Amino acid sequence: FLFDDHGIPRDYRHMPGFGVHTYKLINREGVETYVKFHWKPTCGQEALLDDEAVEVGGGNHAHAQADLFNSIESGDFPEWTLFIQTMDPADEDKFDFDPLDVTKTWPEDVFPLQEVGRMVLHQNPENFFTDNE
Repeated sequence: FLFDDHGIPRDYRHMPGFGVHTYKLINREGVETYVKFHWKPTCGQEALLDDEAVEVGGGNHAHAQADLFNSIESGDFPEWTLFIQTMDPADEDKFDFDPLDVTKTWPEDVFPLQEVGRMVLHQNPENFFTDNE
């Protein structure tokens, strides 16, 4: 993703996220499922152009944190939808790539995104260290 077509994220509210690792979920019956997690911002994904990035980042290196804090403070609560991709561990060797390799992504046409939840940031920390650490 070093030279991807997504550009430099405008701020955290407009930035998707995903885990590079594959995790294993185990249900009550002991059945294992491989899973990858994806967060997609409900307000859409936006990027800075090169000249904007120089201006914004050069003027305030913490602009993304400030935008997040100010959005929450003003009641414009940032929200992300949580999706997962799942795979039966028995299928692990059926592909021309190693699904456990952190440098590989799972194709969405083979492993569709399944919406499972959401995250809303509705309160800024009052004490950074006690609320975050």
